[in-house]
Amino acid sequence: MSREVRSAINCISGGVDSVTTAYYVSKVLKPKRQLLIFCNYGQRTYRYEEFCIREIGRKLKAKIKIVDLRWLGEISTSLLTHPDKKIPETREVDLWNLEKAKQRILKWWDPCRNAILLLVGLAHAESYYISSQERYDVYIGIRRETPVAMKDNTPEFLEEMNRLSEQATHHGGYKILAPLMSYDKDKVVRLGEDLRVPWLYTYSCYSGWGFKKVQGRKLPVHCGWCSNDRRRALAFKMAGVHDGSLYSKPPLTDVGYVKVNGVFVQK
Repeated sequence: MSREVRSAINCISGGVDSVTTAYYVSKVLKPKRQLLIFCNYGQRTYRYEEFCIREIGRKLKAKIKIVDLRWLGEISTSLLTHPDKKIPETREVDLWNLEKAKQRILKWWDPCRNAILLLVGLAHAESYYISSQERYDVYIGIRRETPVAMKDNTPEFLEEMNRLSEQATHHGGYKILAPLMSYDKDKVVRLGEDLRVPWLYTYSCYSGWGFKKVQGRKLPVHCGWCSNDRRRALAFKMAGVHDGSLYSKPPLTDVGYVKVNGVFVQK
């Protein structure tokens, strides 16, 4: 017998994985209520992520709550929270290099970030149960990472957070779920395409490259050279899905791009 689908809190970042998770929860699991929680931890790409999340919230008809965690950015050494520092280019050839991937991790590591995000979601779930006796489960869009995974993007991390939730809440009984945990990124893209995720309103870039108006629509631009942009473009290629994202430079050399209004889009 399948478990009853309870109302849902989605920890959402605006990227491919978290937006696809939100669409999966909404379109497949179909919870009674769905809240999208977006945390501002001082990330340099905050305005692009917020732009996308507001569009996603409108399309899913889901309520959005923005939580101020800027103190996390103040203590973080990650390049994600230091806009004065340049984001290094990651060469295509290095994307699958295990040792170089290990060396890159601390450049993007914010202290305890995923644990904090989940505890924010869990606190809201507990508050709803205490005030209204309605149960919410907490969802996060983490998936299988290759060639090396951050420690807070693993099944072991998810298991530990579920154990913690039993001791951190008065009643217990909440679930922290990552439905895409076993998926590679290309599989996430295929799922998102099936669910009709509006990819133009997802943002993966570590650097941030402004907005452009293309075909009458204001859209965020990806830099095209950071590791996340190149992994994004590669996932679309491997999934056989057209990537309509805007890039300041072509992220892949073996995919055709055309320049439109100063930015590059896949042909």
